[in-house]
Amino acid sequence: MGVDGGGTKTEAAAIDSQGNVLSRYTGSSTNPYVVTFDGAMKELARVLDSLLEPLCLSETSCSGACFGMSGISSEAEQENVISFLRSYQKEREIPFPLTLTTEAEISLMASLEQEHGILVISGTGSNTYGITRSGERYRAGGWGHILGDEGSGYQIALLSLKSIIKSHEGILPPTIMSERIMNAYGFKEMTDLKAYVYRPAIGKSEIASFARFCIEAAKDGDPAALGILREQAIEIAETASALIRRHPELEETDVVCTGSIFKHSGVFLETFREALANRFPRLSFPEAKHDYTPAHGASLLAKKRYSDTACT
Repeated sequence: MGVDGGGTKTEAAAIDSQGNVLSRYTGSSTNPYVVTFDGAMKELARVLDSLLEPLCLSETSCSGACFGMSGISSEAEQENVISFLRSYQKEREIPFPLTLTTEAEISLMASLEQEHGILVISGTGSNTYGITRSGERYRAGGWGHILGDEGSGYQIALLSLKSIIKSHEGILPPTIMSERIMNAYGFKEMTDLKAYVYRPAIGKSEIASFARFCIEAAKDGDPAALGILREQAIEIAETASALIRRHPELEETDVVCTGSIFKHSGVFLETFREALANRFPRLSFPEAKHDYTPAHGASLLAKKRYSDTACT
């Protein structure tokens, strides 16, 4: 089994010994900084139950599981999650060995079928990881939307909203993002936008969703949108550069770019790659071997580590 626990959603996959997908399930956030630790573990248990339900484990054993969890980085946090998973196994009477790892390893496995390289994430949030062939791990970024998240959907959305307000005030030139957001949300006045974003129920994910208007406007040549995407691509390239300088091997490894912003914005991806390649020309940016999800990558990592140690 493999689990990709994120700040917005949690995906799980189960595969057989040949790598064929047996079951998939997608739930909501299991990041304790988004939904509290208790809320995250409750959702993780629900996701696992839903994944396992069609598999009939009374007739089939689980060889092992790999969990790539966002928001779980310190030793204490990891111990708490492992303790919860042990209790879960005991209650469900389904023992299996498990590994708690990072979203970097499962995403690298999903993209390149290897555990080493550099992973740069730009989705709702942002993060960068570097893993050497010997298993040394490095990280830069990932400080959340208040302290960091440069080059993320949240920051792109926030800058887009601020640009709209400045355009409304006459500080900046007009941008097509204004009309598109007003129409999409049914706002009649700019004050309606203010009322919406300051509602208590509006969180990080709801704000980050405005990034799509910036991406679409950039495709239509909007100067404000293009400027925001290029600026934020360079910001995350700065973070990746700081990571790379921590180990010589990282200067000539594979770089995998993942997340919704990289996926949907060619300008963002191209600007990032160009900025990083200019600083570290020996880096390579290979295309993914497969269109696997990180959860599938986590299950492949579990298969690699536990295929010869099946539980009964």
